Amino acid sequence: MSDGRRGTWDQPTRVGGPTAPSTEAMRGICFCLLYDLCCWLASVRRPVPGDVEEYTLGSLREITDPRQRLGRYVSGGLLLSWERALEPFLESGATLEPELGEAGSFQERGRDAAGRLRAELRFGNRSSVLDRSQRRHQLPQQDWILTVLLSPEGGGFVENATIRRA
Repeated sequence: MSDGRRGTWDQPTRVGGPTAPSTEAMRGICFCLLYDLCCWLASVRRPVPGDVEEYTLGSLREITDPRQRLGRYVSGGLLLSWERALEPFLESGATLEPELGEAGSFQERGRDAAGRLRAELRFGNRSSVLDRSQRRHQLPQQDWILTVLLSPEGGGFVENATIRRA
């Protein structure tokens, strides 16, 4: 059962109030999404540290599993598609060592044809991957764009998200 704020696997947390999230709330959602994805790929299982001020979904901070945090504000169907796509990476024993540059820019992009709010966060990437034997493989340094689509319903949650090269 949910109190409307915590969410369940099939009923994500509302990320704003009864109306569309503000620009700051949308920026926060993008950061939280990127942070939780990096933790998932890095196999980091701990609460979000208090010094990570940009993590704005305060009610989720104490959840140790990043996949469970994502499940509170990301569409279940989207998470399942990511799990399928990431399965070879996760099963290989590899982990991400995230090193992201400062967010270069955040932009609201209005609504799409379905009424979903669209936002983009541009960031630099200097991450590496550790294989099962703990050998480091440096990823190419480049900028990326995270595009997030939030539900058009009051408060909304992440319905879709993509990361692409800038």
